[in-house]
Amino acid sequence: MENTKLEGNIIIAINAMKKIMVLFLGPFLTAYFIKTSQESIVDLSVYYIFSNILLAIGSFIVAGIIKNKFRIGMFRIGVILNFFYILAIIILKENIINHLALISILYGISSSVYWFPYNLFVINKIDNNYRTEYTVKSKIVSSIIGVLCPILLGSIITITNYELTAIIILFISLIQIILSFLLTSEKENNLPKFNLKNAWKRLKDNEQIRKMSIVEFFIGMNVSDGALEILMTILIFNSFKTNFNLGIITSITTILSMIFIHLYGKIYKNKEDKNIIMISSIIPVLSVLLLLVWRNNITIIIYNICYVVFTSLLTLTREIRLFNISDSYIVDNNNQSEFFAIREGILNCGRIVGYLILLFAGISESLLILNIVMAILTLSILVMGVNIRRIEKFDK
Repeated sequence: MENTKLEGNIIIAINAMKKIMVLFLGPFLTAYFIKTSQESIVDLSVYYIFSNILLAIGSFIVAGIIKNKFRIGMFRIGVILNFFYILAIIILKENIINHLALISILYGISSSVYWFPYNLFVINKIDNNYRTEYTVKSKIVSSIIGVLCPILLGSIITITNYELTAIIILFISLIQIILSFLLTSEKENNLPKFNLKNAWKRLKDNEQIRKMSIVEFFIGMNVSDGALEILMTILIFNSFKTNFNLGIITSITTILSMIFIHLYGKIYKNKEDKNIIMISSIIPVLSVLLLLVWRNNITIIIYNICYVVFTSLLTLTREIRLFNISDSYIVDNNNQSEFFAIREGILNCGRIVGYLILLFAGISESLLILNIVMAILTLSILVMGVNIRRIEKFDK
C-alpha cells in the first residue's frame, strides 16, 4: 500500500505539471487564436478535429506497442513530445494560425503517447481500495493549481505576451520530464497479442461497457477537451476581453469546483452518489436556458460556474467508475490495453462530432445557430449524467 501511495503521489505531481500546461494550452491558447484569427471558431474547430483524429489513430498504435511492455517508457516519450509541442508554439508565434497542420500533428501524437500509457499504468499502480482517495487527492491538487495558475498566467500574458509565457511553461515541461523518470518501470507482461477485434466482440455485449461507451462519447463532446469547453472560453473571452479577466473567472470557478469535489470526497466516498450525479447533470441545462433567454455578463458567469462545477463532479464520478471497471471481472489484464484503445476511440469520436457541430456554427456565422449548438452540447451533459448514474461502482 505504501508503494502504491508513493507511486500515486509521483503521478499526481506529474499531472500537476500537466495541469499547468493544459491551462496554458487550453483557455489561453484559445484566447490567442481569437486574437490572431479572423475566423477563430472555424480555425479552432479544424485544429481540434484533426488533432483528435490523430489522437485516436495514435492511441490504437500505442495500444498495440505497450500491451506487454514499455508503458512507462512510452509515457516518458509523451512527456518529451509535449515539450516540443510547446517549443513549436514559441517558435511560430503569431504565425501559428498558418501552421495548424503542424500543431495538430504535434498535439495529437503527444497526447496519445502521454495519456494512453498513463491510463494503463494508473490501473496497475493504483488499486481499487486506494482509487477514490487517489482520485480525490489528484482532483484537489489540480484544483489548487487551477485556482492559482489562471490568474498568474493571465497576468503574465497581459503584462508581457503569450510567447514569453510559453517559455515559462517550457521550463515547467522540463521539470515534468525529470519527474517522469522517478516512476519505476513495470515488469513485462505475458499477455496475448493485441487483438482489438476479439476484445470488442467480448466487451460490446456487456451492459456496463455499453453505458460507459455512451458516457465517453458525450464527455468527449462537452467536457474533456470538448467543443463545449472551447465554446465556453470563447464566450468568456469575448465578453470580458482580456486574458487577466479570463484568468480571474477561471480561478473563481475552479475554487468552487474544488469545494464541491472536496465535499464529494467527504460525503460520498463510501455512499451512493446517484442523486448528486443527477443534480449535477440537470443544473448546467437549466443555466444554459437562463443564458439563452436573458444574455448578459451575469448569466454568462452563472452558466460558466454551473458548467465547471457540476461537470467536475460528473467527471470525477465517471473517472472512478472507468478505472474500477478496467480493474474488475469485466476487463481482465488480457483486455485492458484493448479496452482503453476502444474507450479512447469513442472519446475522440465524441470530440470530433462536437467540433464538427461547432465548425458548422462557425461557417454559418449565425448567432442563432451558435446558441442552438450551445444548447445541444449542454443537453448532452444530461445524457452523459444519466448513463454515469447507471454504471456500477465496482468498489472492492
